Amino acid sequence: MKVTVYKALARGVLLESLRRKDLWVVAILGFLILVGASALGFFGVQGLQVFVKDLAVTVLGAFSTIVAVLTSTRMLPEEIKQRTLYPLLSRPISRLDLLVGKLLGAIVVTWMSFLILAALTALALAGFQVAFEPIMLQYMIAKMMGLGLVCALGLTFSVYMTPSAAATSALIFTFGSTIIVRALTSGYESATPAMQVVFKLLNAILPQFTLFDLGSRAANVGWSPVPLWVMGFLLGYWVLYTGGLLAISWARFQKKAI
Repeated sequence: MKVTVYKALARGVLLESLRRKDLWVVAILGFLILVGASALGFFGVQGLQVFVKDLAVTVLGAFSTIVAVLTSTRMLPEEIKQRTLYPLLSRPISRLDLLVGKLLGAIVVTWMSFLILAALTALALAGFQVAFEPIMLQYMIAKMMGLGLVCALGLTFSVYMTPSAAATSALIFTFGSTIIVRALTSGYESATPAMQVVFKLLNAILPQFTLFDLGSRAANVGWSPVPLWVMGFLLGYWVLYTGGLLAISWARFQKKAI
């Protein structure tokens, strides 16, 4: 069954991550978060709850995104370099199955890293007596979907580019998503009707990572959760866009000489 194949491939990605001690690095980063929070707490944060929450979600989002990019962009290149890909492809699995399993593995590793960091961040916030509001739970769910999209993008880039180029491109698209959207919006307002169509098309094609970032809303105190239809829209966008990226990866990977 394909489910068994996907589980085995995802488990291999997880074991490889543990072998490289990636999750240990995440734990160290989480420890640094706690140390930084303790140092900040030494000076007192009375009335600075919004600042503390904004700092927490920013650091959490940045660290987990880096983990997603590095995990997803180096899986296939390392398999090819170490020649461990040949035994996998000699088994009765297709290249599409291989991509799906690897993507699931990258998502699992990234989500585990995110949850570890989120737990330690929540512990740090609890030390400041900052309440865990429902919007924070929605932030985590939306962020996990966004991280899954980052993994799909990184995997796609790794099929078409070298590992370093794939990682650099993925980081530019993820961390520069807001700047890219603003640039397209500014260009649209001052462009000719023909160019406006181009800007609209680019804006529709490029991944909208900012949609999954509820950090600015979660950082505020007393804000109500977003409507459930918004979360449903994010889920649908994530599934469709991830599927599209997977199809693009497969189109190249099935023709790739290994």
